[in-house]
Amino acid sequence: MKFRGHAHRSMDAKGRLMLTPEYRDQVYSDSPDGRVTLTIFEGNIVGFTPPDWAILEEKLTSIKSPSRKLRNFIRIIISGSEEVCLDKQGRITIPSYLRKSGKLDKDVVLAGVGDRFEIWDKREFEALLEQDFDDVSDELAECGVELPF
Repeated sequence: MKFRGHAHRSMDAKGRLMLTPEYRDQVYSDSPDGRVTLTIFEGNIVGFTPPDWAILEEKLTSIKSPSRKLRNFIRIIISGSEEVCLDKQGRITIPSYLRKSGKLDKDVVLAGVGDRFEIWDKREFEALLEQDFDDVSDELAECGVELPF
């Protein structure tokens, strides 16, 4: 696991967002020039370091005979991606089309999800935290995951 935790942040009017020091360190450890690939997924923006993006893109493009729905999904993920670089202040600039797709305004939440980080609208993330996840226990068990609590 690479990216963990979540942090509340403010995005400026130009779409610049300061990553947490831990996220910046992880980006630089995987990409010395500070590159990150951003894309849209499930209504939020997802950020990948170059090695993890390459793995995902290879997996997606190597699927044999995908359904039309899956082809469209792959189209959105790959065509909606954009590589950005951290600036000297440790910020990334989120392109306007991604800000619009993610419904991002000033107040956002950075959420670390292992091999990627997500950028959520603050209200959407708070709604996510209020969800009841009791209904995922069967699916976790099917995957061989038993939570210790």
